[in-house]
Amino acid sequence: MPVISTNTAANTAVRYLNVNSSEQSESLAKLASGSSITKASDDAAGLAIATKISSDVAALEQASTNASHGISVLQTADGGAANVSDILERMKTLASQSASGTVTDTERAYIQAEFEQLQEEIDGIAESTRYNGQSLLDDSSDFSDDSVETEAAVTGANAAATVTAGDAGTITINDIEIELFSDDTSMTVDEMVEQINAGLQAEGEYTLSAINDGGTLTLTTLNSGEKASITLVDGAGALNLTTLGLTAGTTNGTSTEVDTTGADIVVGSSSADTINLSLPELTVEALSIAGLDVSTADGAKEALSVLDMAIDEVSNARAEMGATMSRFEFRSAQIETSIENLDAAQSAIADVDIAKEQATLSAASVKVQAAVAAASQANEMPENLLSLIR
Repeated sequence: MPVISTNTAANTAVRYLNVNSSEQSESLAKLASGSSITKASDDAAGLAIATKISSDVAALEQASTNASHGISVLQTADGGAANVSDILERMKTLASQSASGTVTDTERAYIQAEFEQLQEEIDGIAESTRYNGQSLLDDSSDFSDDSVETEAAVTGANAAATVTAGDAGTITINDIEIELFSDDTSMTVDEMVEQINAGLQAEGEYTLSAINDGGTLTLTTLNSGEKASITLVDGAGALNLTTLGLTAGTTNGTSTEVDTTGADIVVGSSSADTINLSLPELTVEALSIAGLDVSTADGAKEALSVLDMAIDEVSNARAEMGATMSRFEFRSAQIETSIENLDAAQSAIADVDIAKEQATLSAASVKVQAAVAAASQANEMPENLLSLIR
């Protein structure tokens, strides 16, 4: 029905014009932002997933930086440990020189002077090997290995052993067979200690020794932790392990990690994704070489045995650093792969398809133009109706 008070056709054209104009604006917003989700109503679930992925990517990028820092700490510590290893090799050379009968006590005094300087330099390196102001090898940094390590110890007789006068007994300690003698019908703990130590030292073993601990025969090692061990094998004669109050078998030291050991480096998007970075102490005290003295031939022989243990200690420490460094490197590679894959997943959800959206924009533009033309035509209809009454 033709009317002039209500232009229904114009209202319809304007409504479609608004719809088409809104669609055009949305397409322009997506093209301008590069995202297919410019407001939550576009894709509520997709927005939630994309936001979560974006936060994971940001955390992983920081985790990659953390892993790089961890590698840098280990490289710095390994550089210091390498220098300590070189010094220990030089100290062993000096000990070997001093132990030789071809040098005199005067020359041994010169050797001892250099030996002492090298001991001081080891502590200097342990303190001066720093990362971000923290000394890495003197047990003062947040990366210090605070594990509690104990020595292997064997406790024996708490009184003199009764033997047959003149009889000899043999015992084997760490594959070293030792013969014990007594000129009397009893043997004191001090006599046992003296003969056991003499037998060990005769084989160049100075890291293991016997002591008189308040009247008790006790065997201890300079080594500590799980690698420390004392193995006793029963021998022959009247003065055997049973007579000494000792038991055949192997006694090991222990190593117990505590909560403060090392620092946990976050290498993932969760707080549980960590790698523990712990560094050992490489001072002369920790390496048990503080009391070495090569100014005598006997002292030099002891130094040779103890330095071998210290060199093994540093080599093991460097091996642990290398293993942890390798783990950080593999984790870094995995993080980079994860970032790449998550970026691709986020792109599939949130990034706009330019070609598709351009086609949508073109269609919306045409429809806006058509709606404008239709609205113009609709606005002319009442004027045409007025000609009926002229």
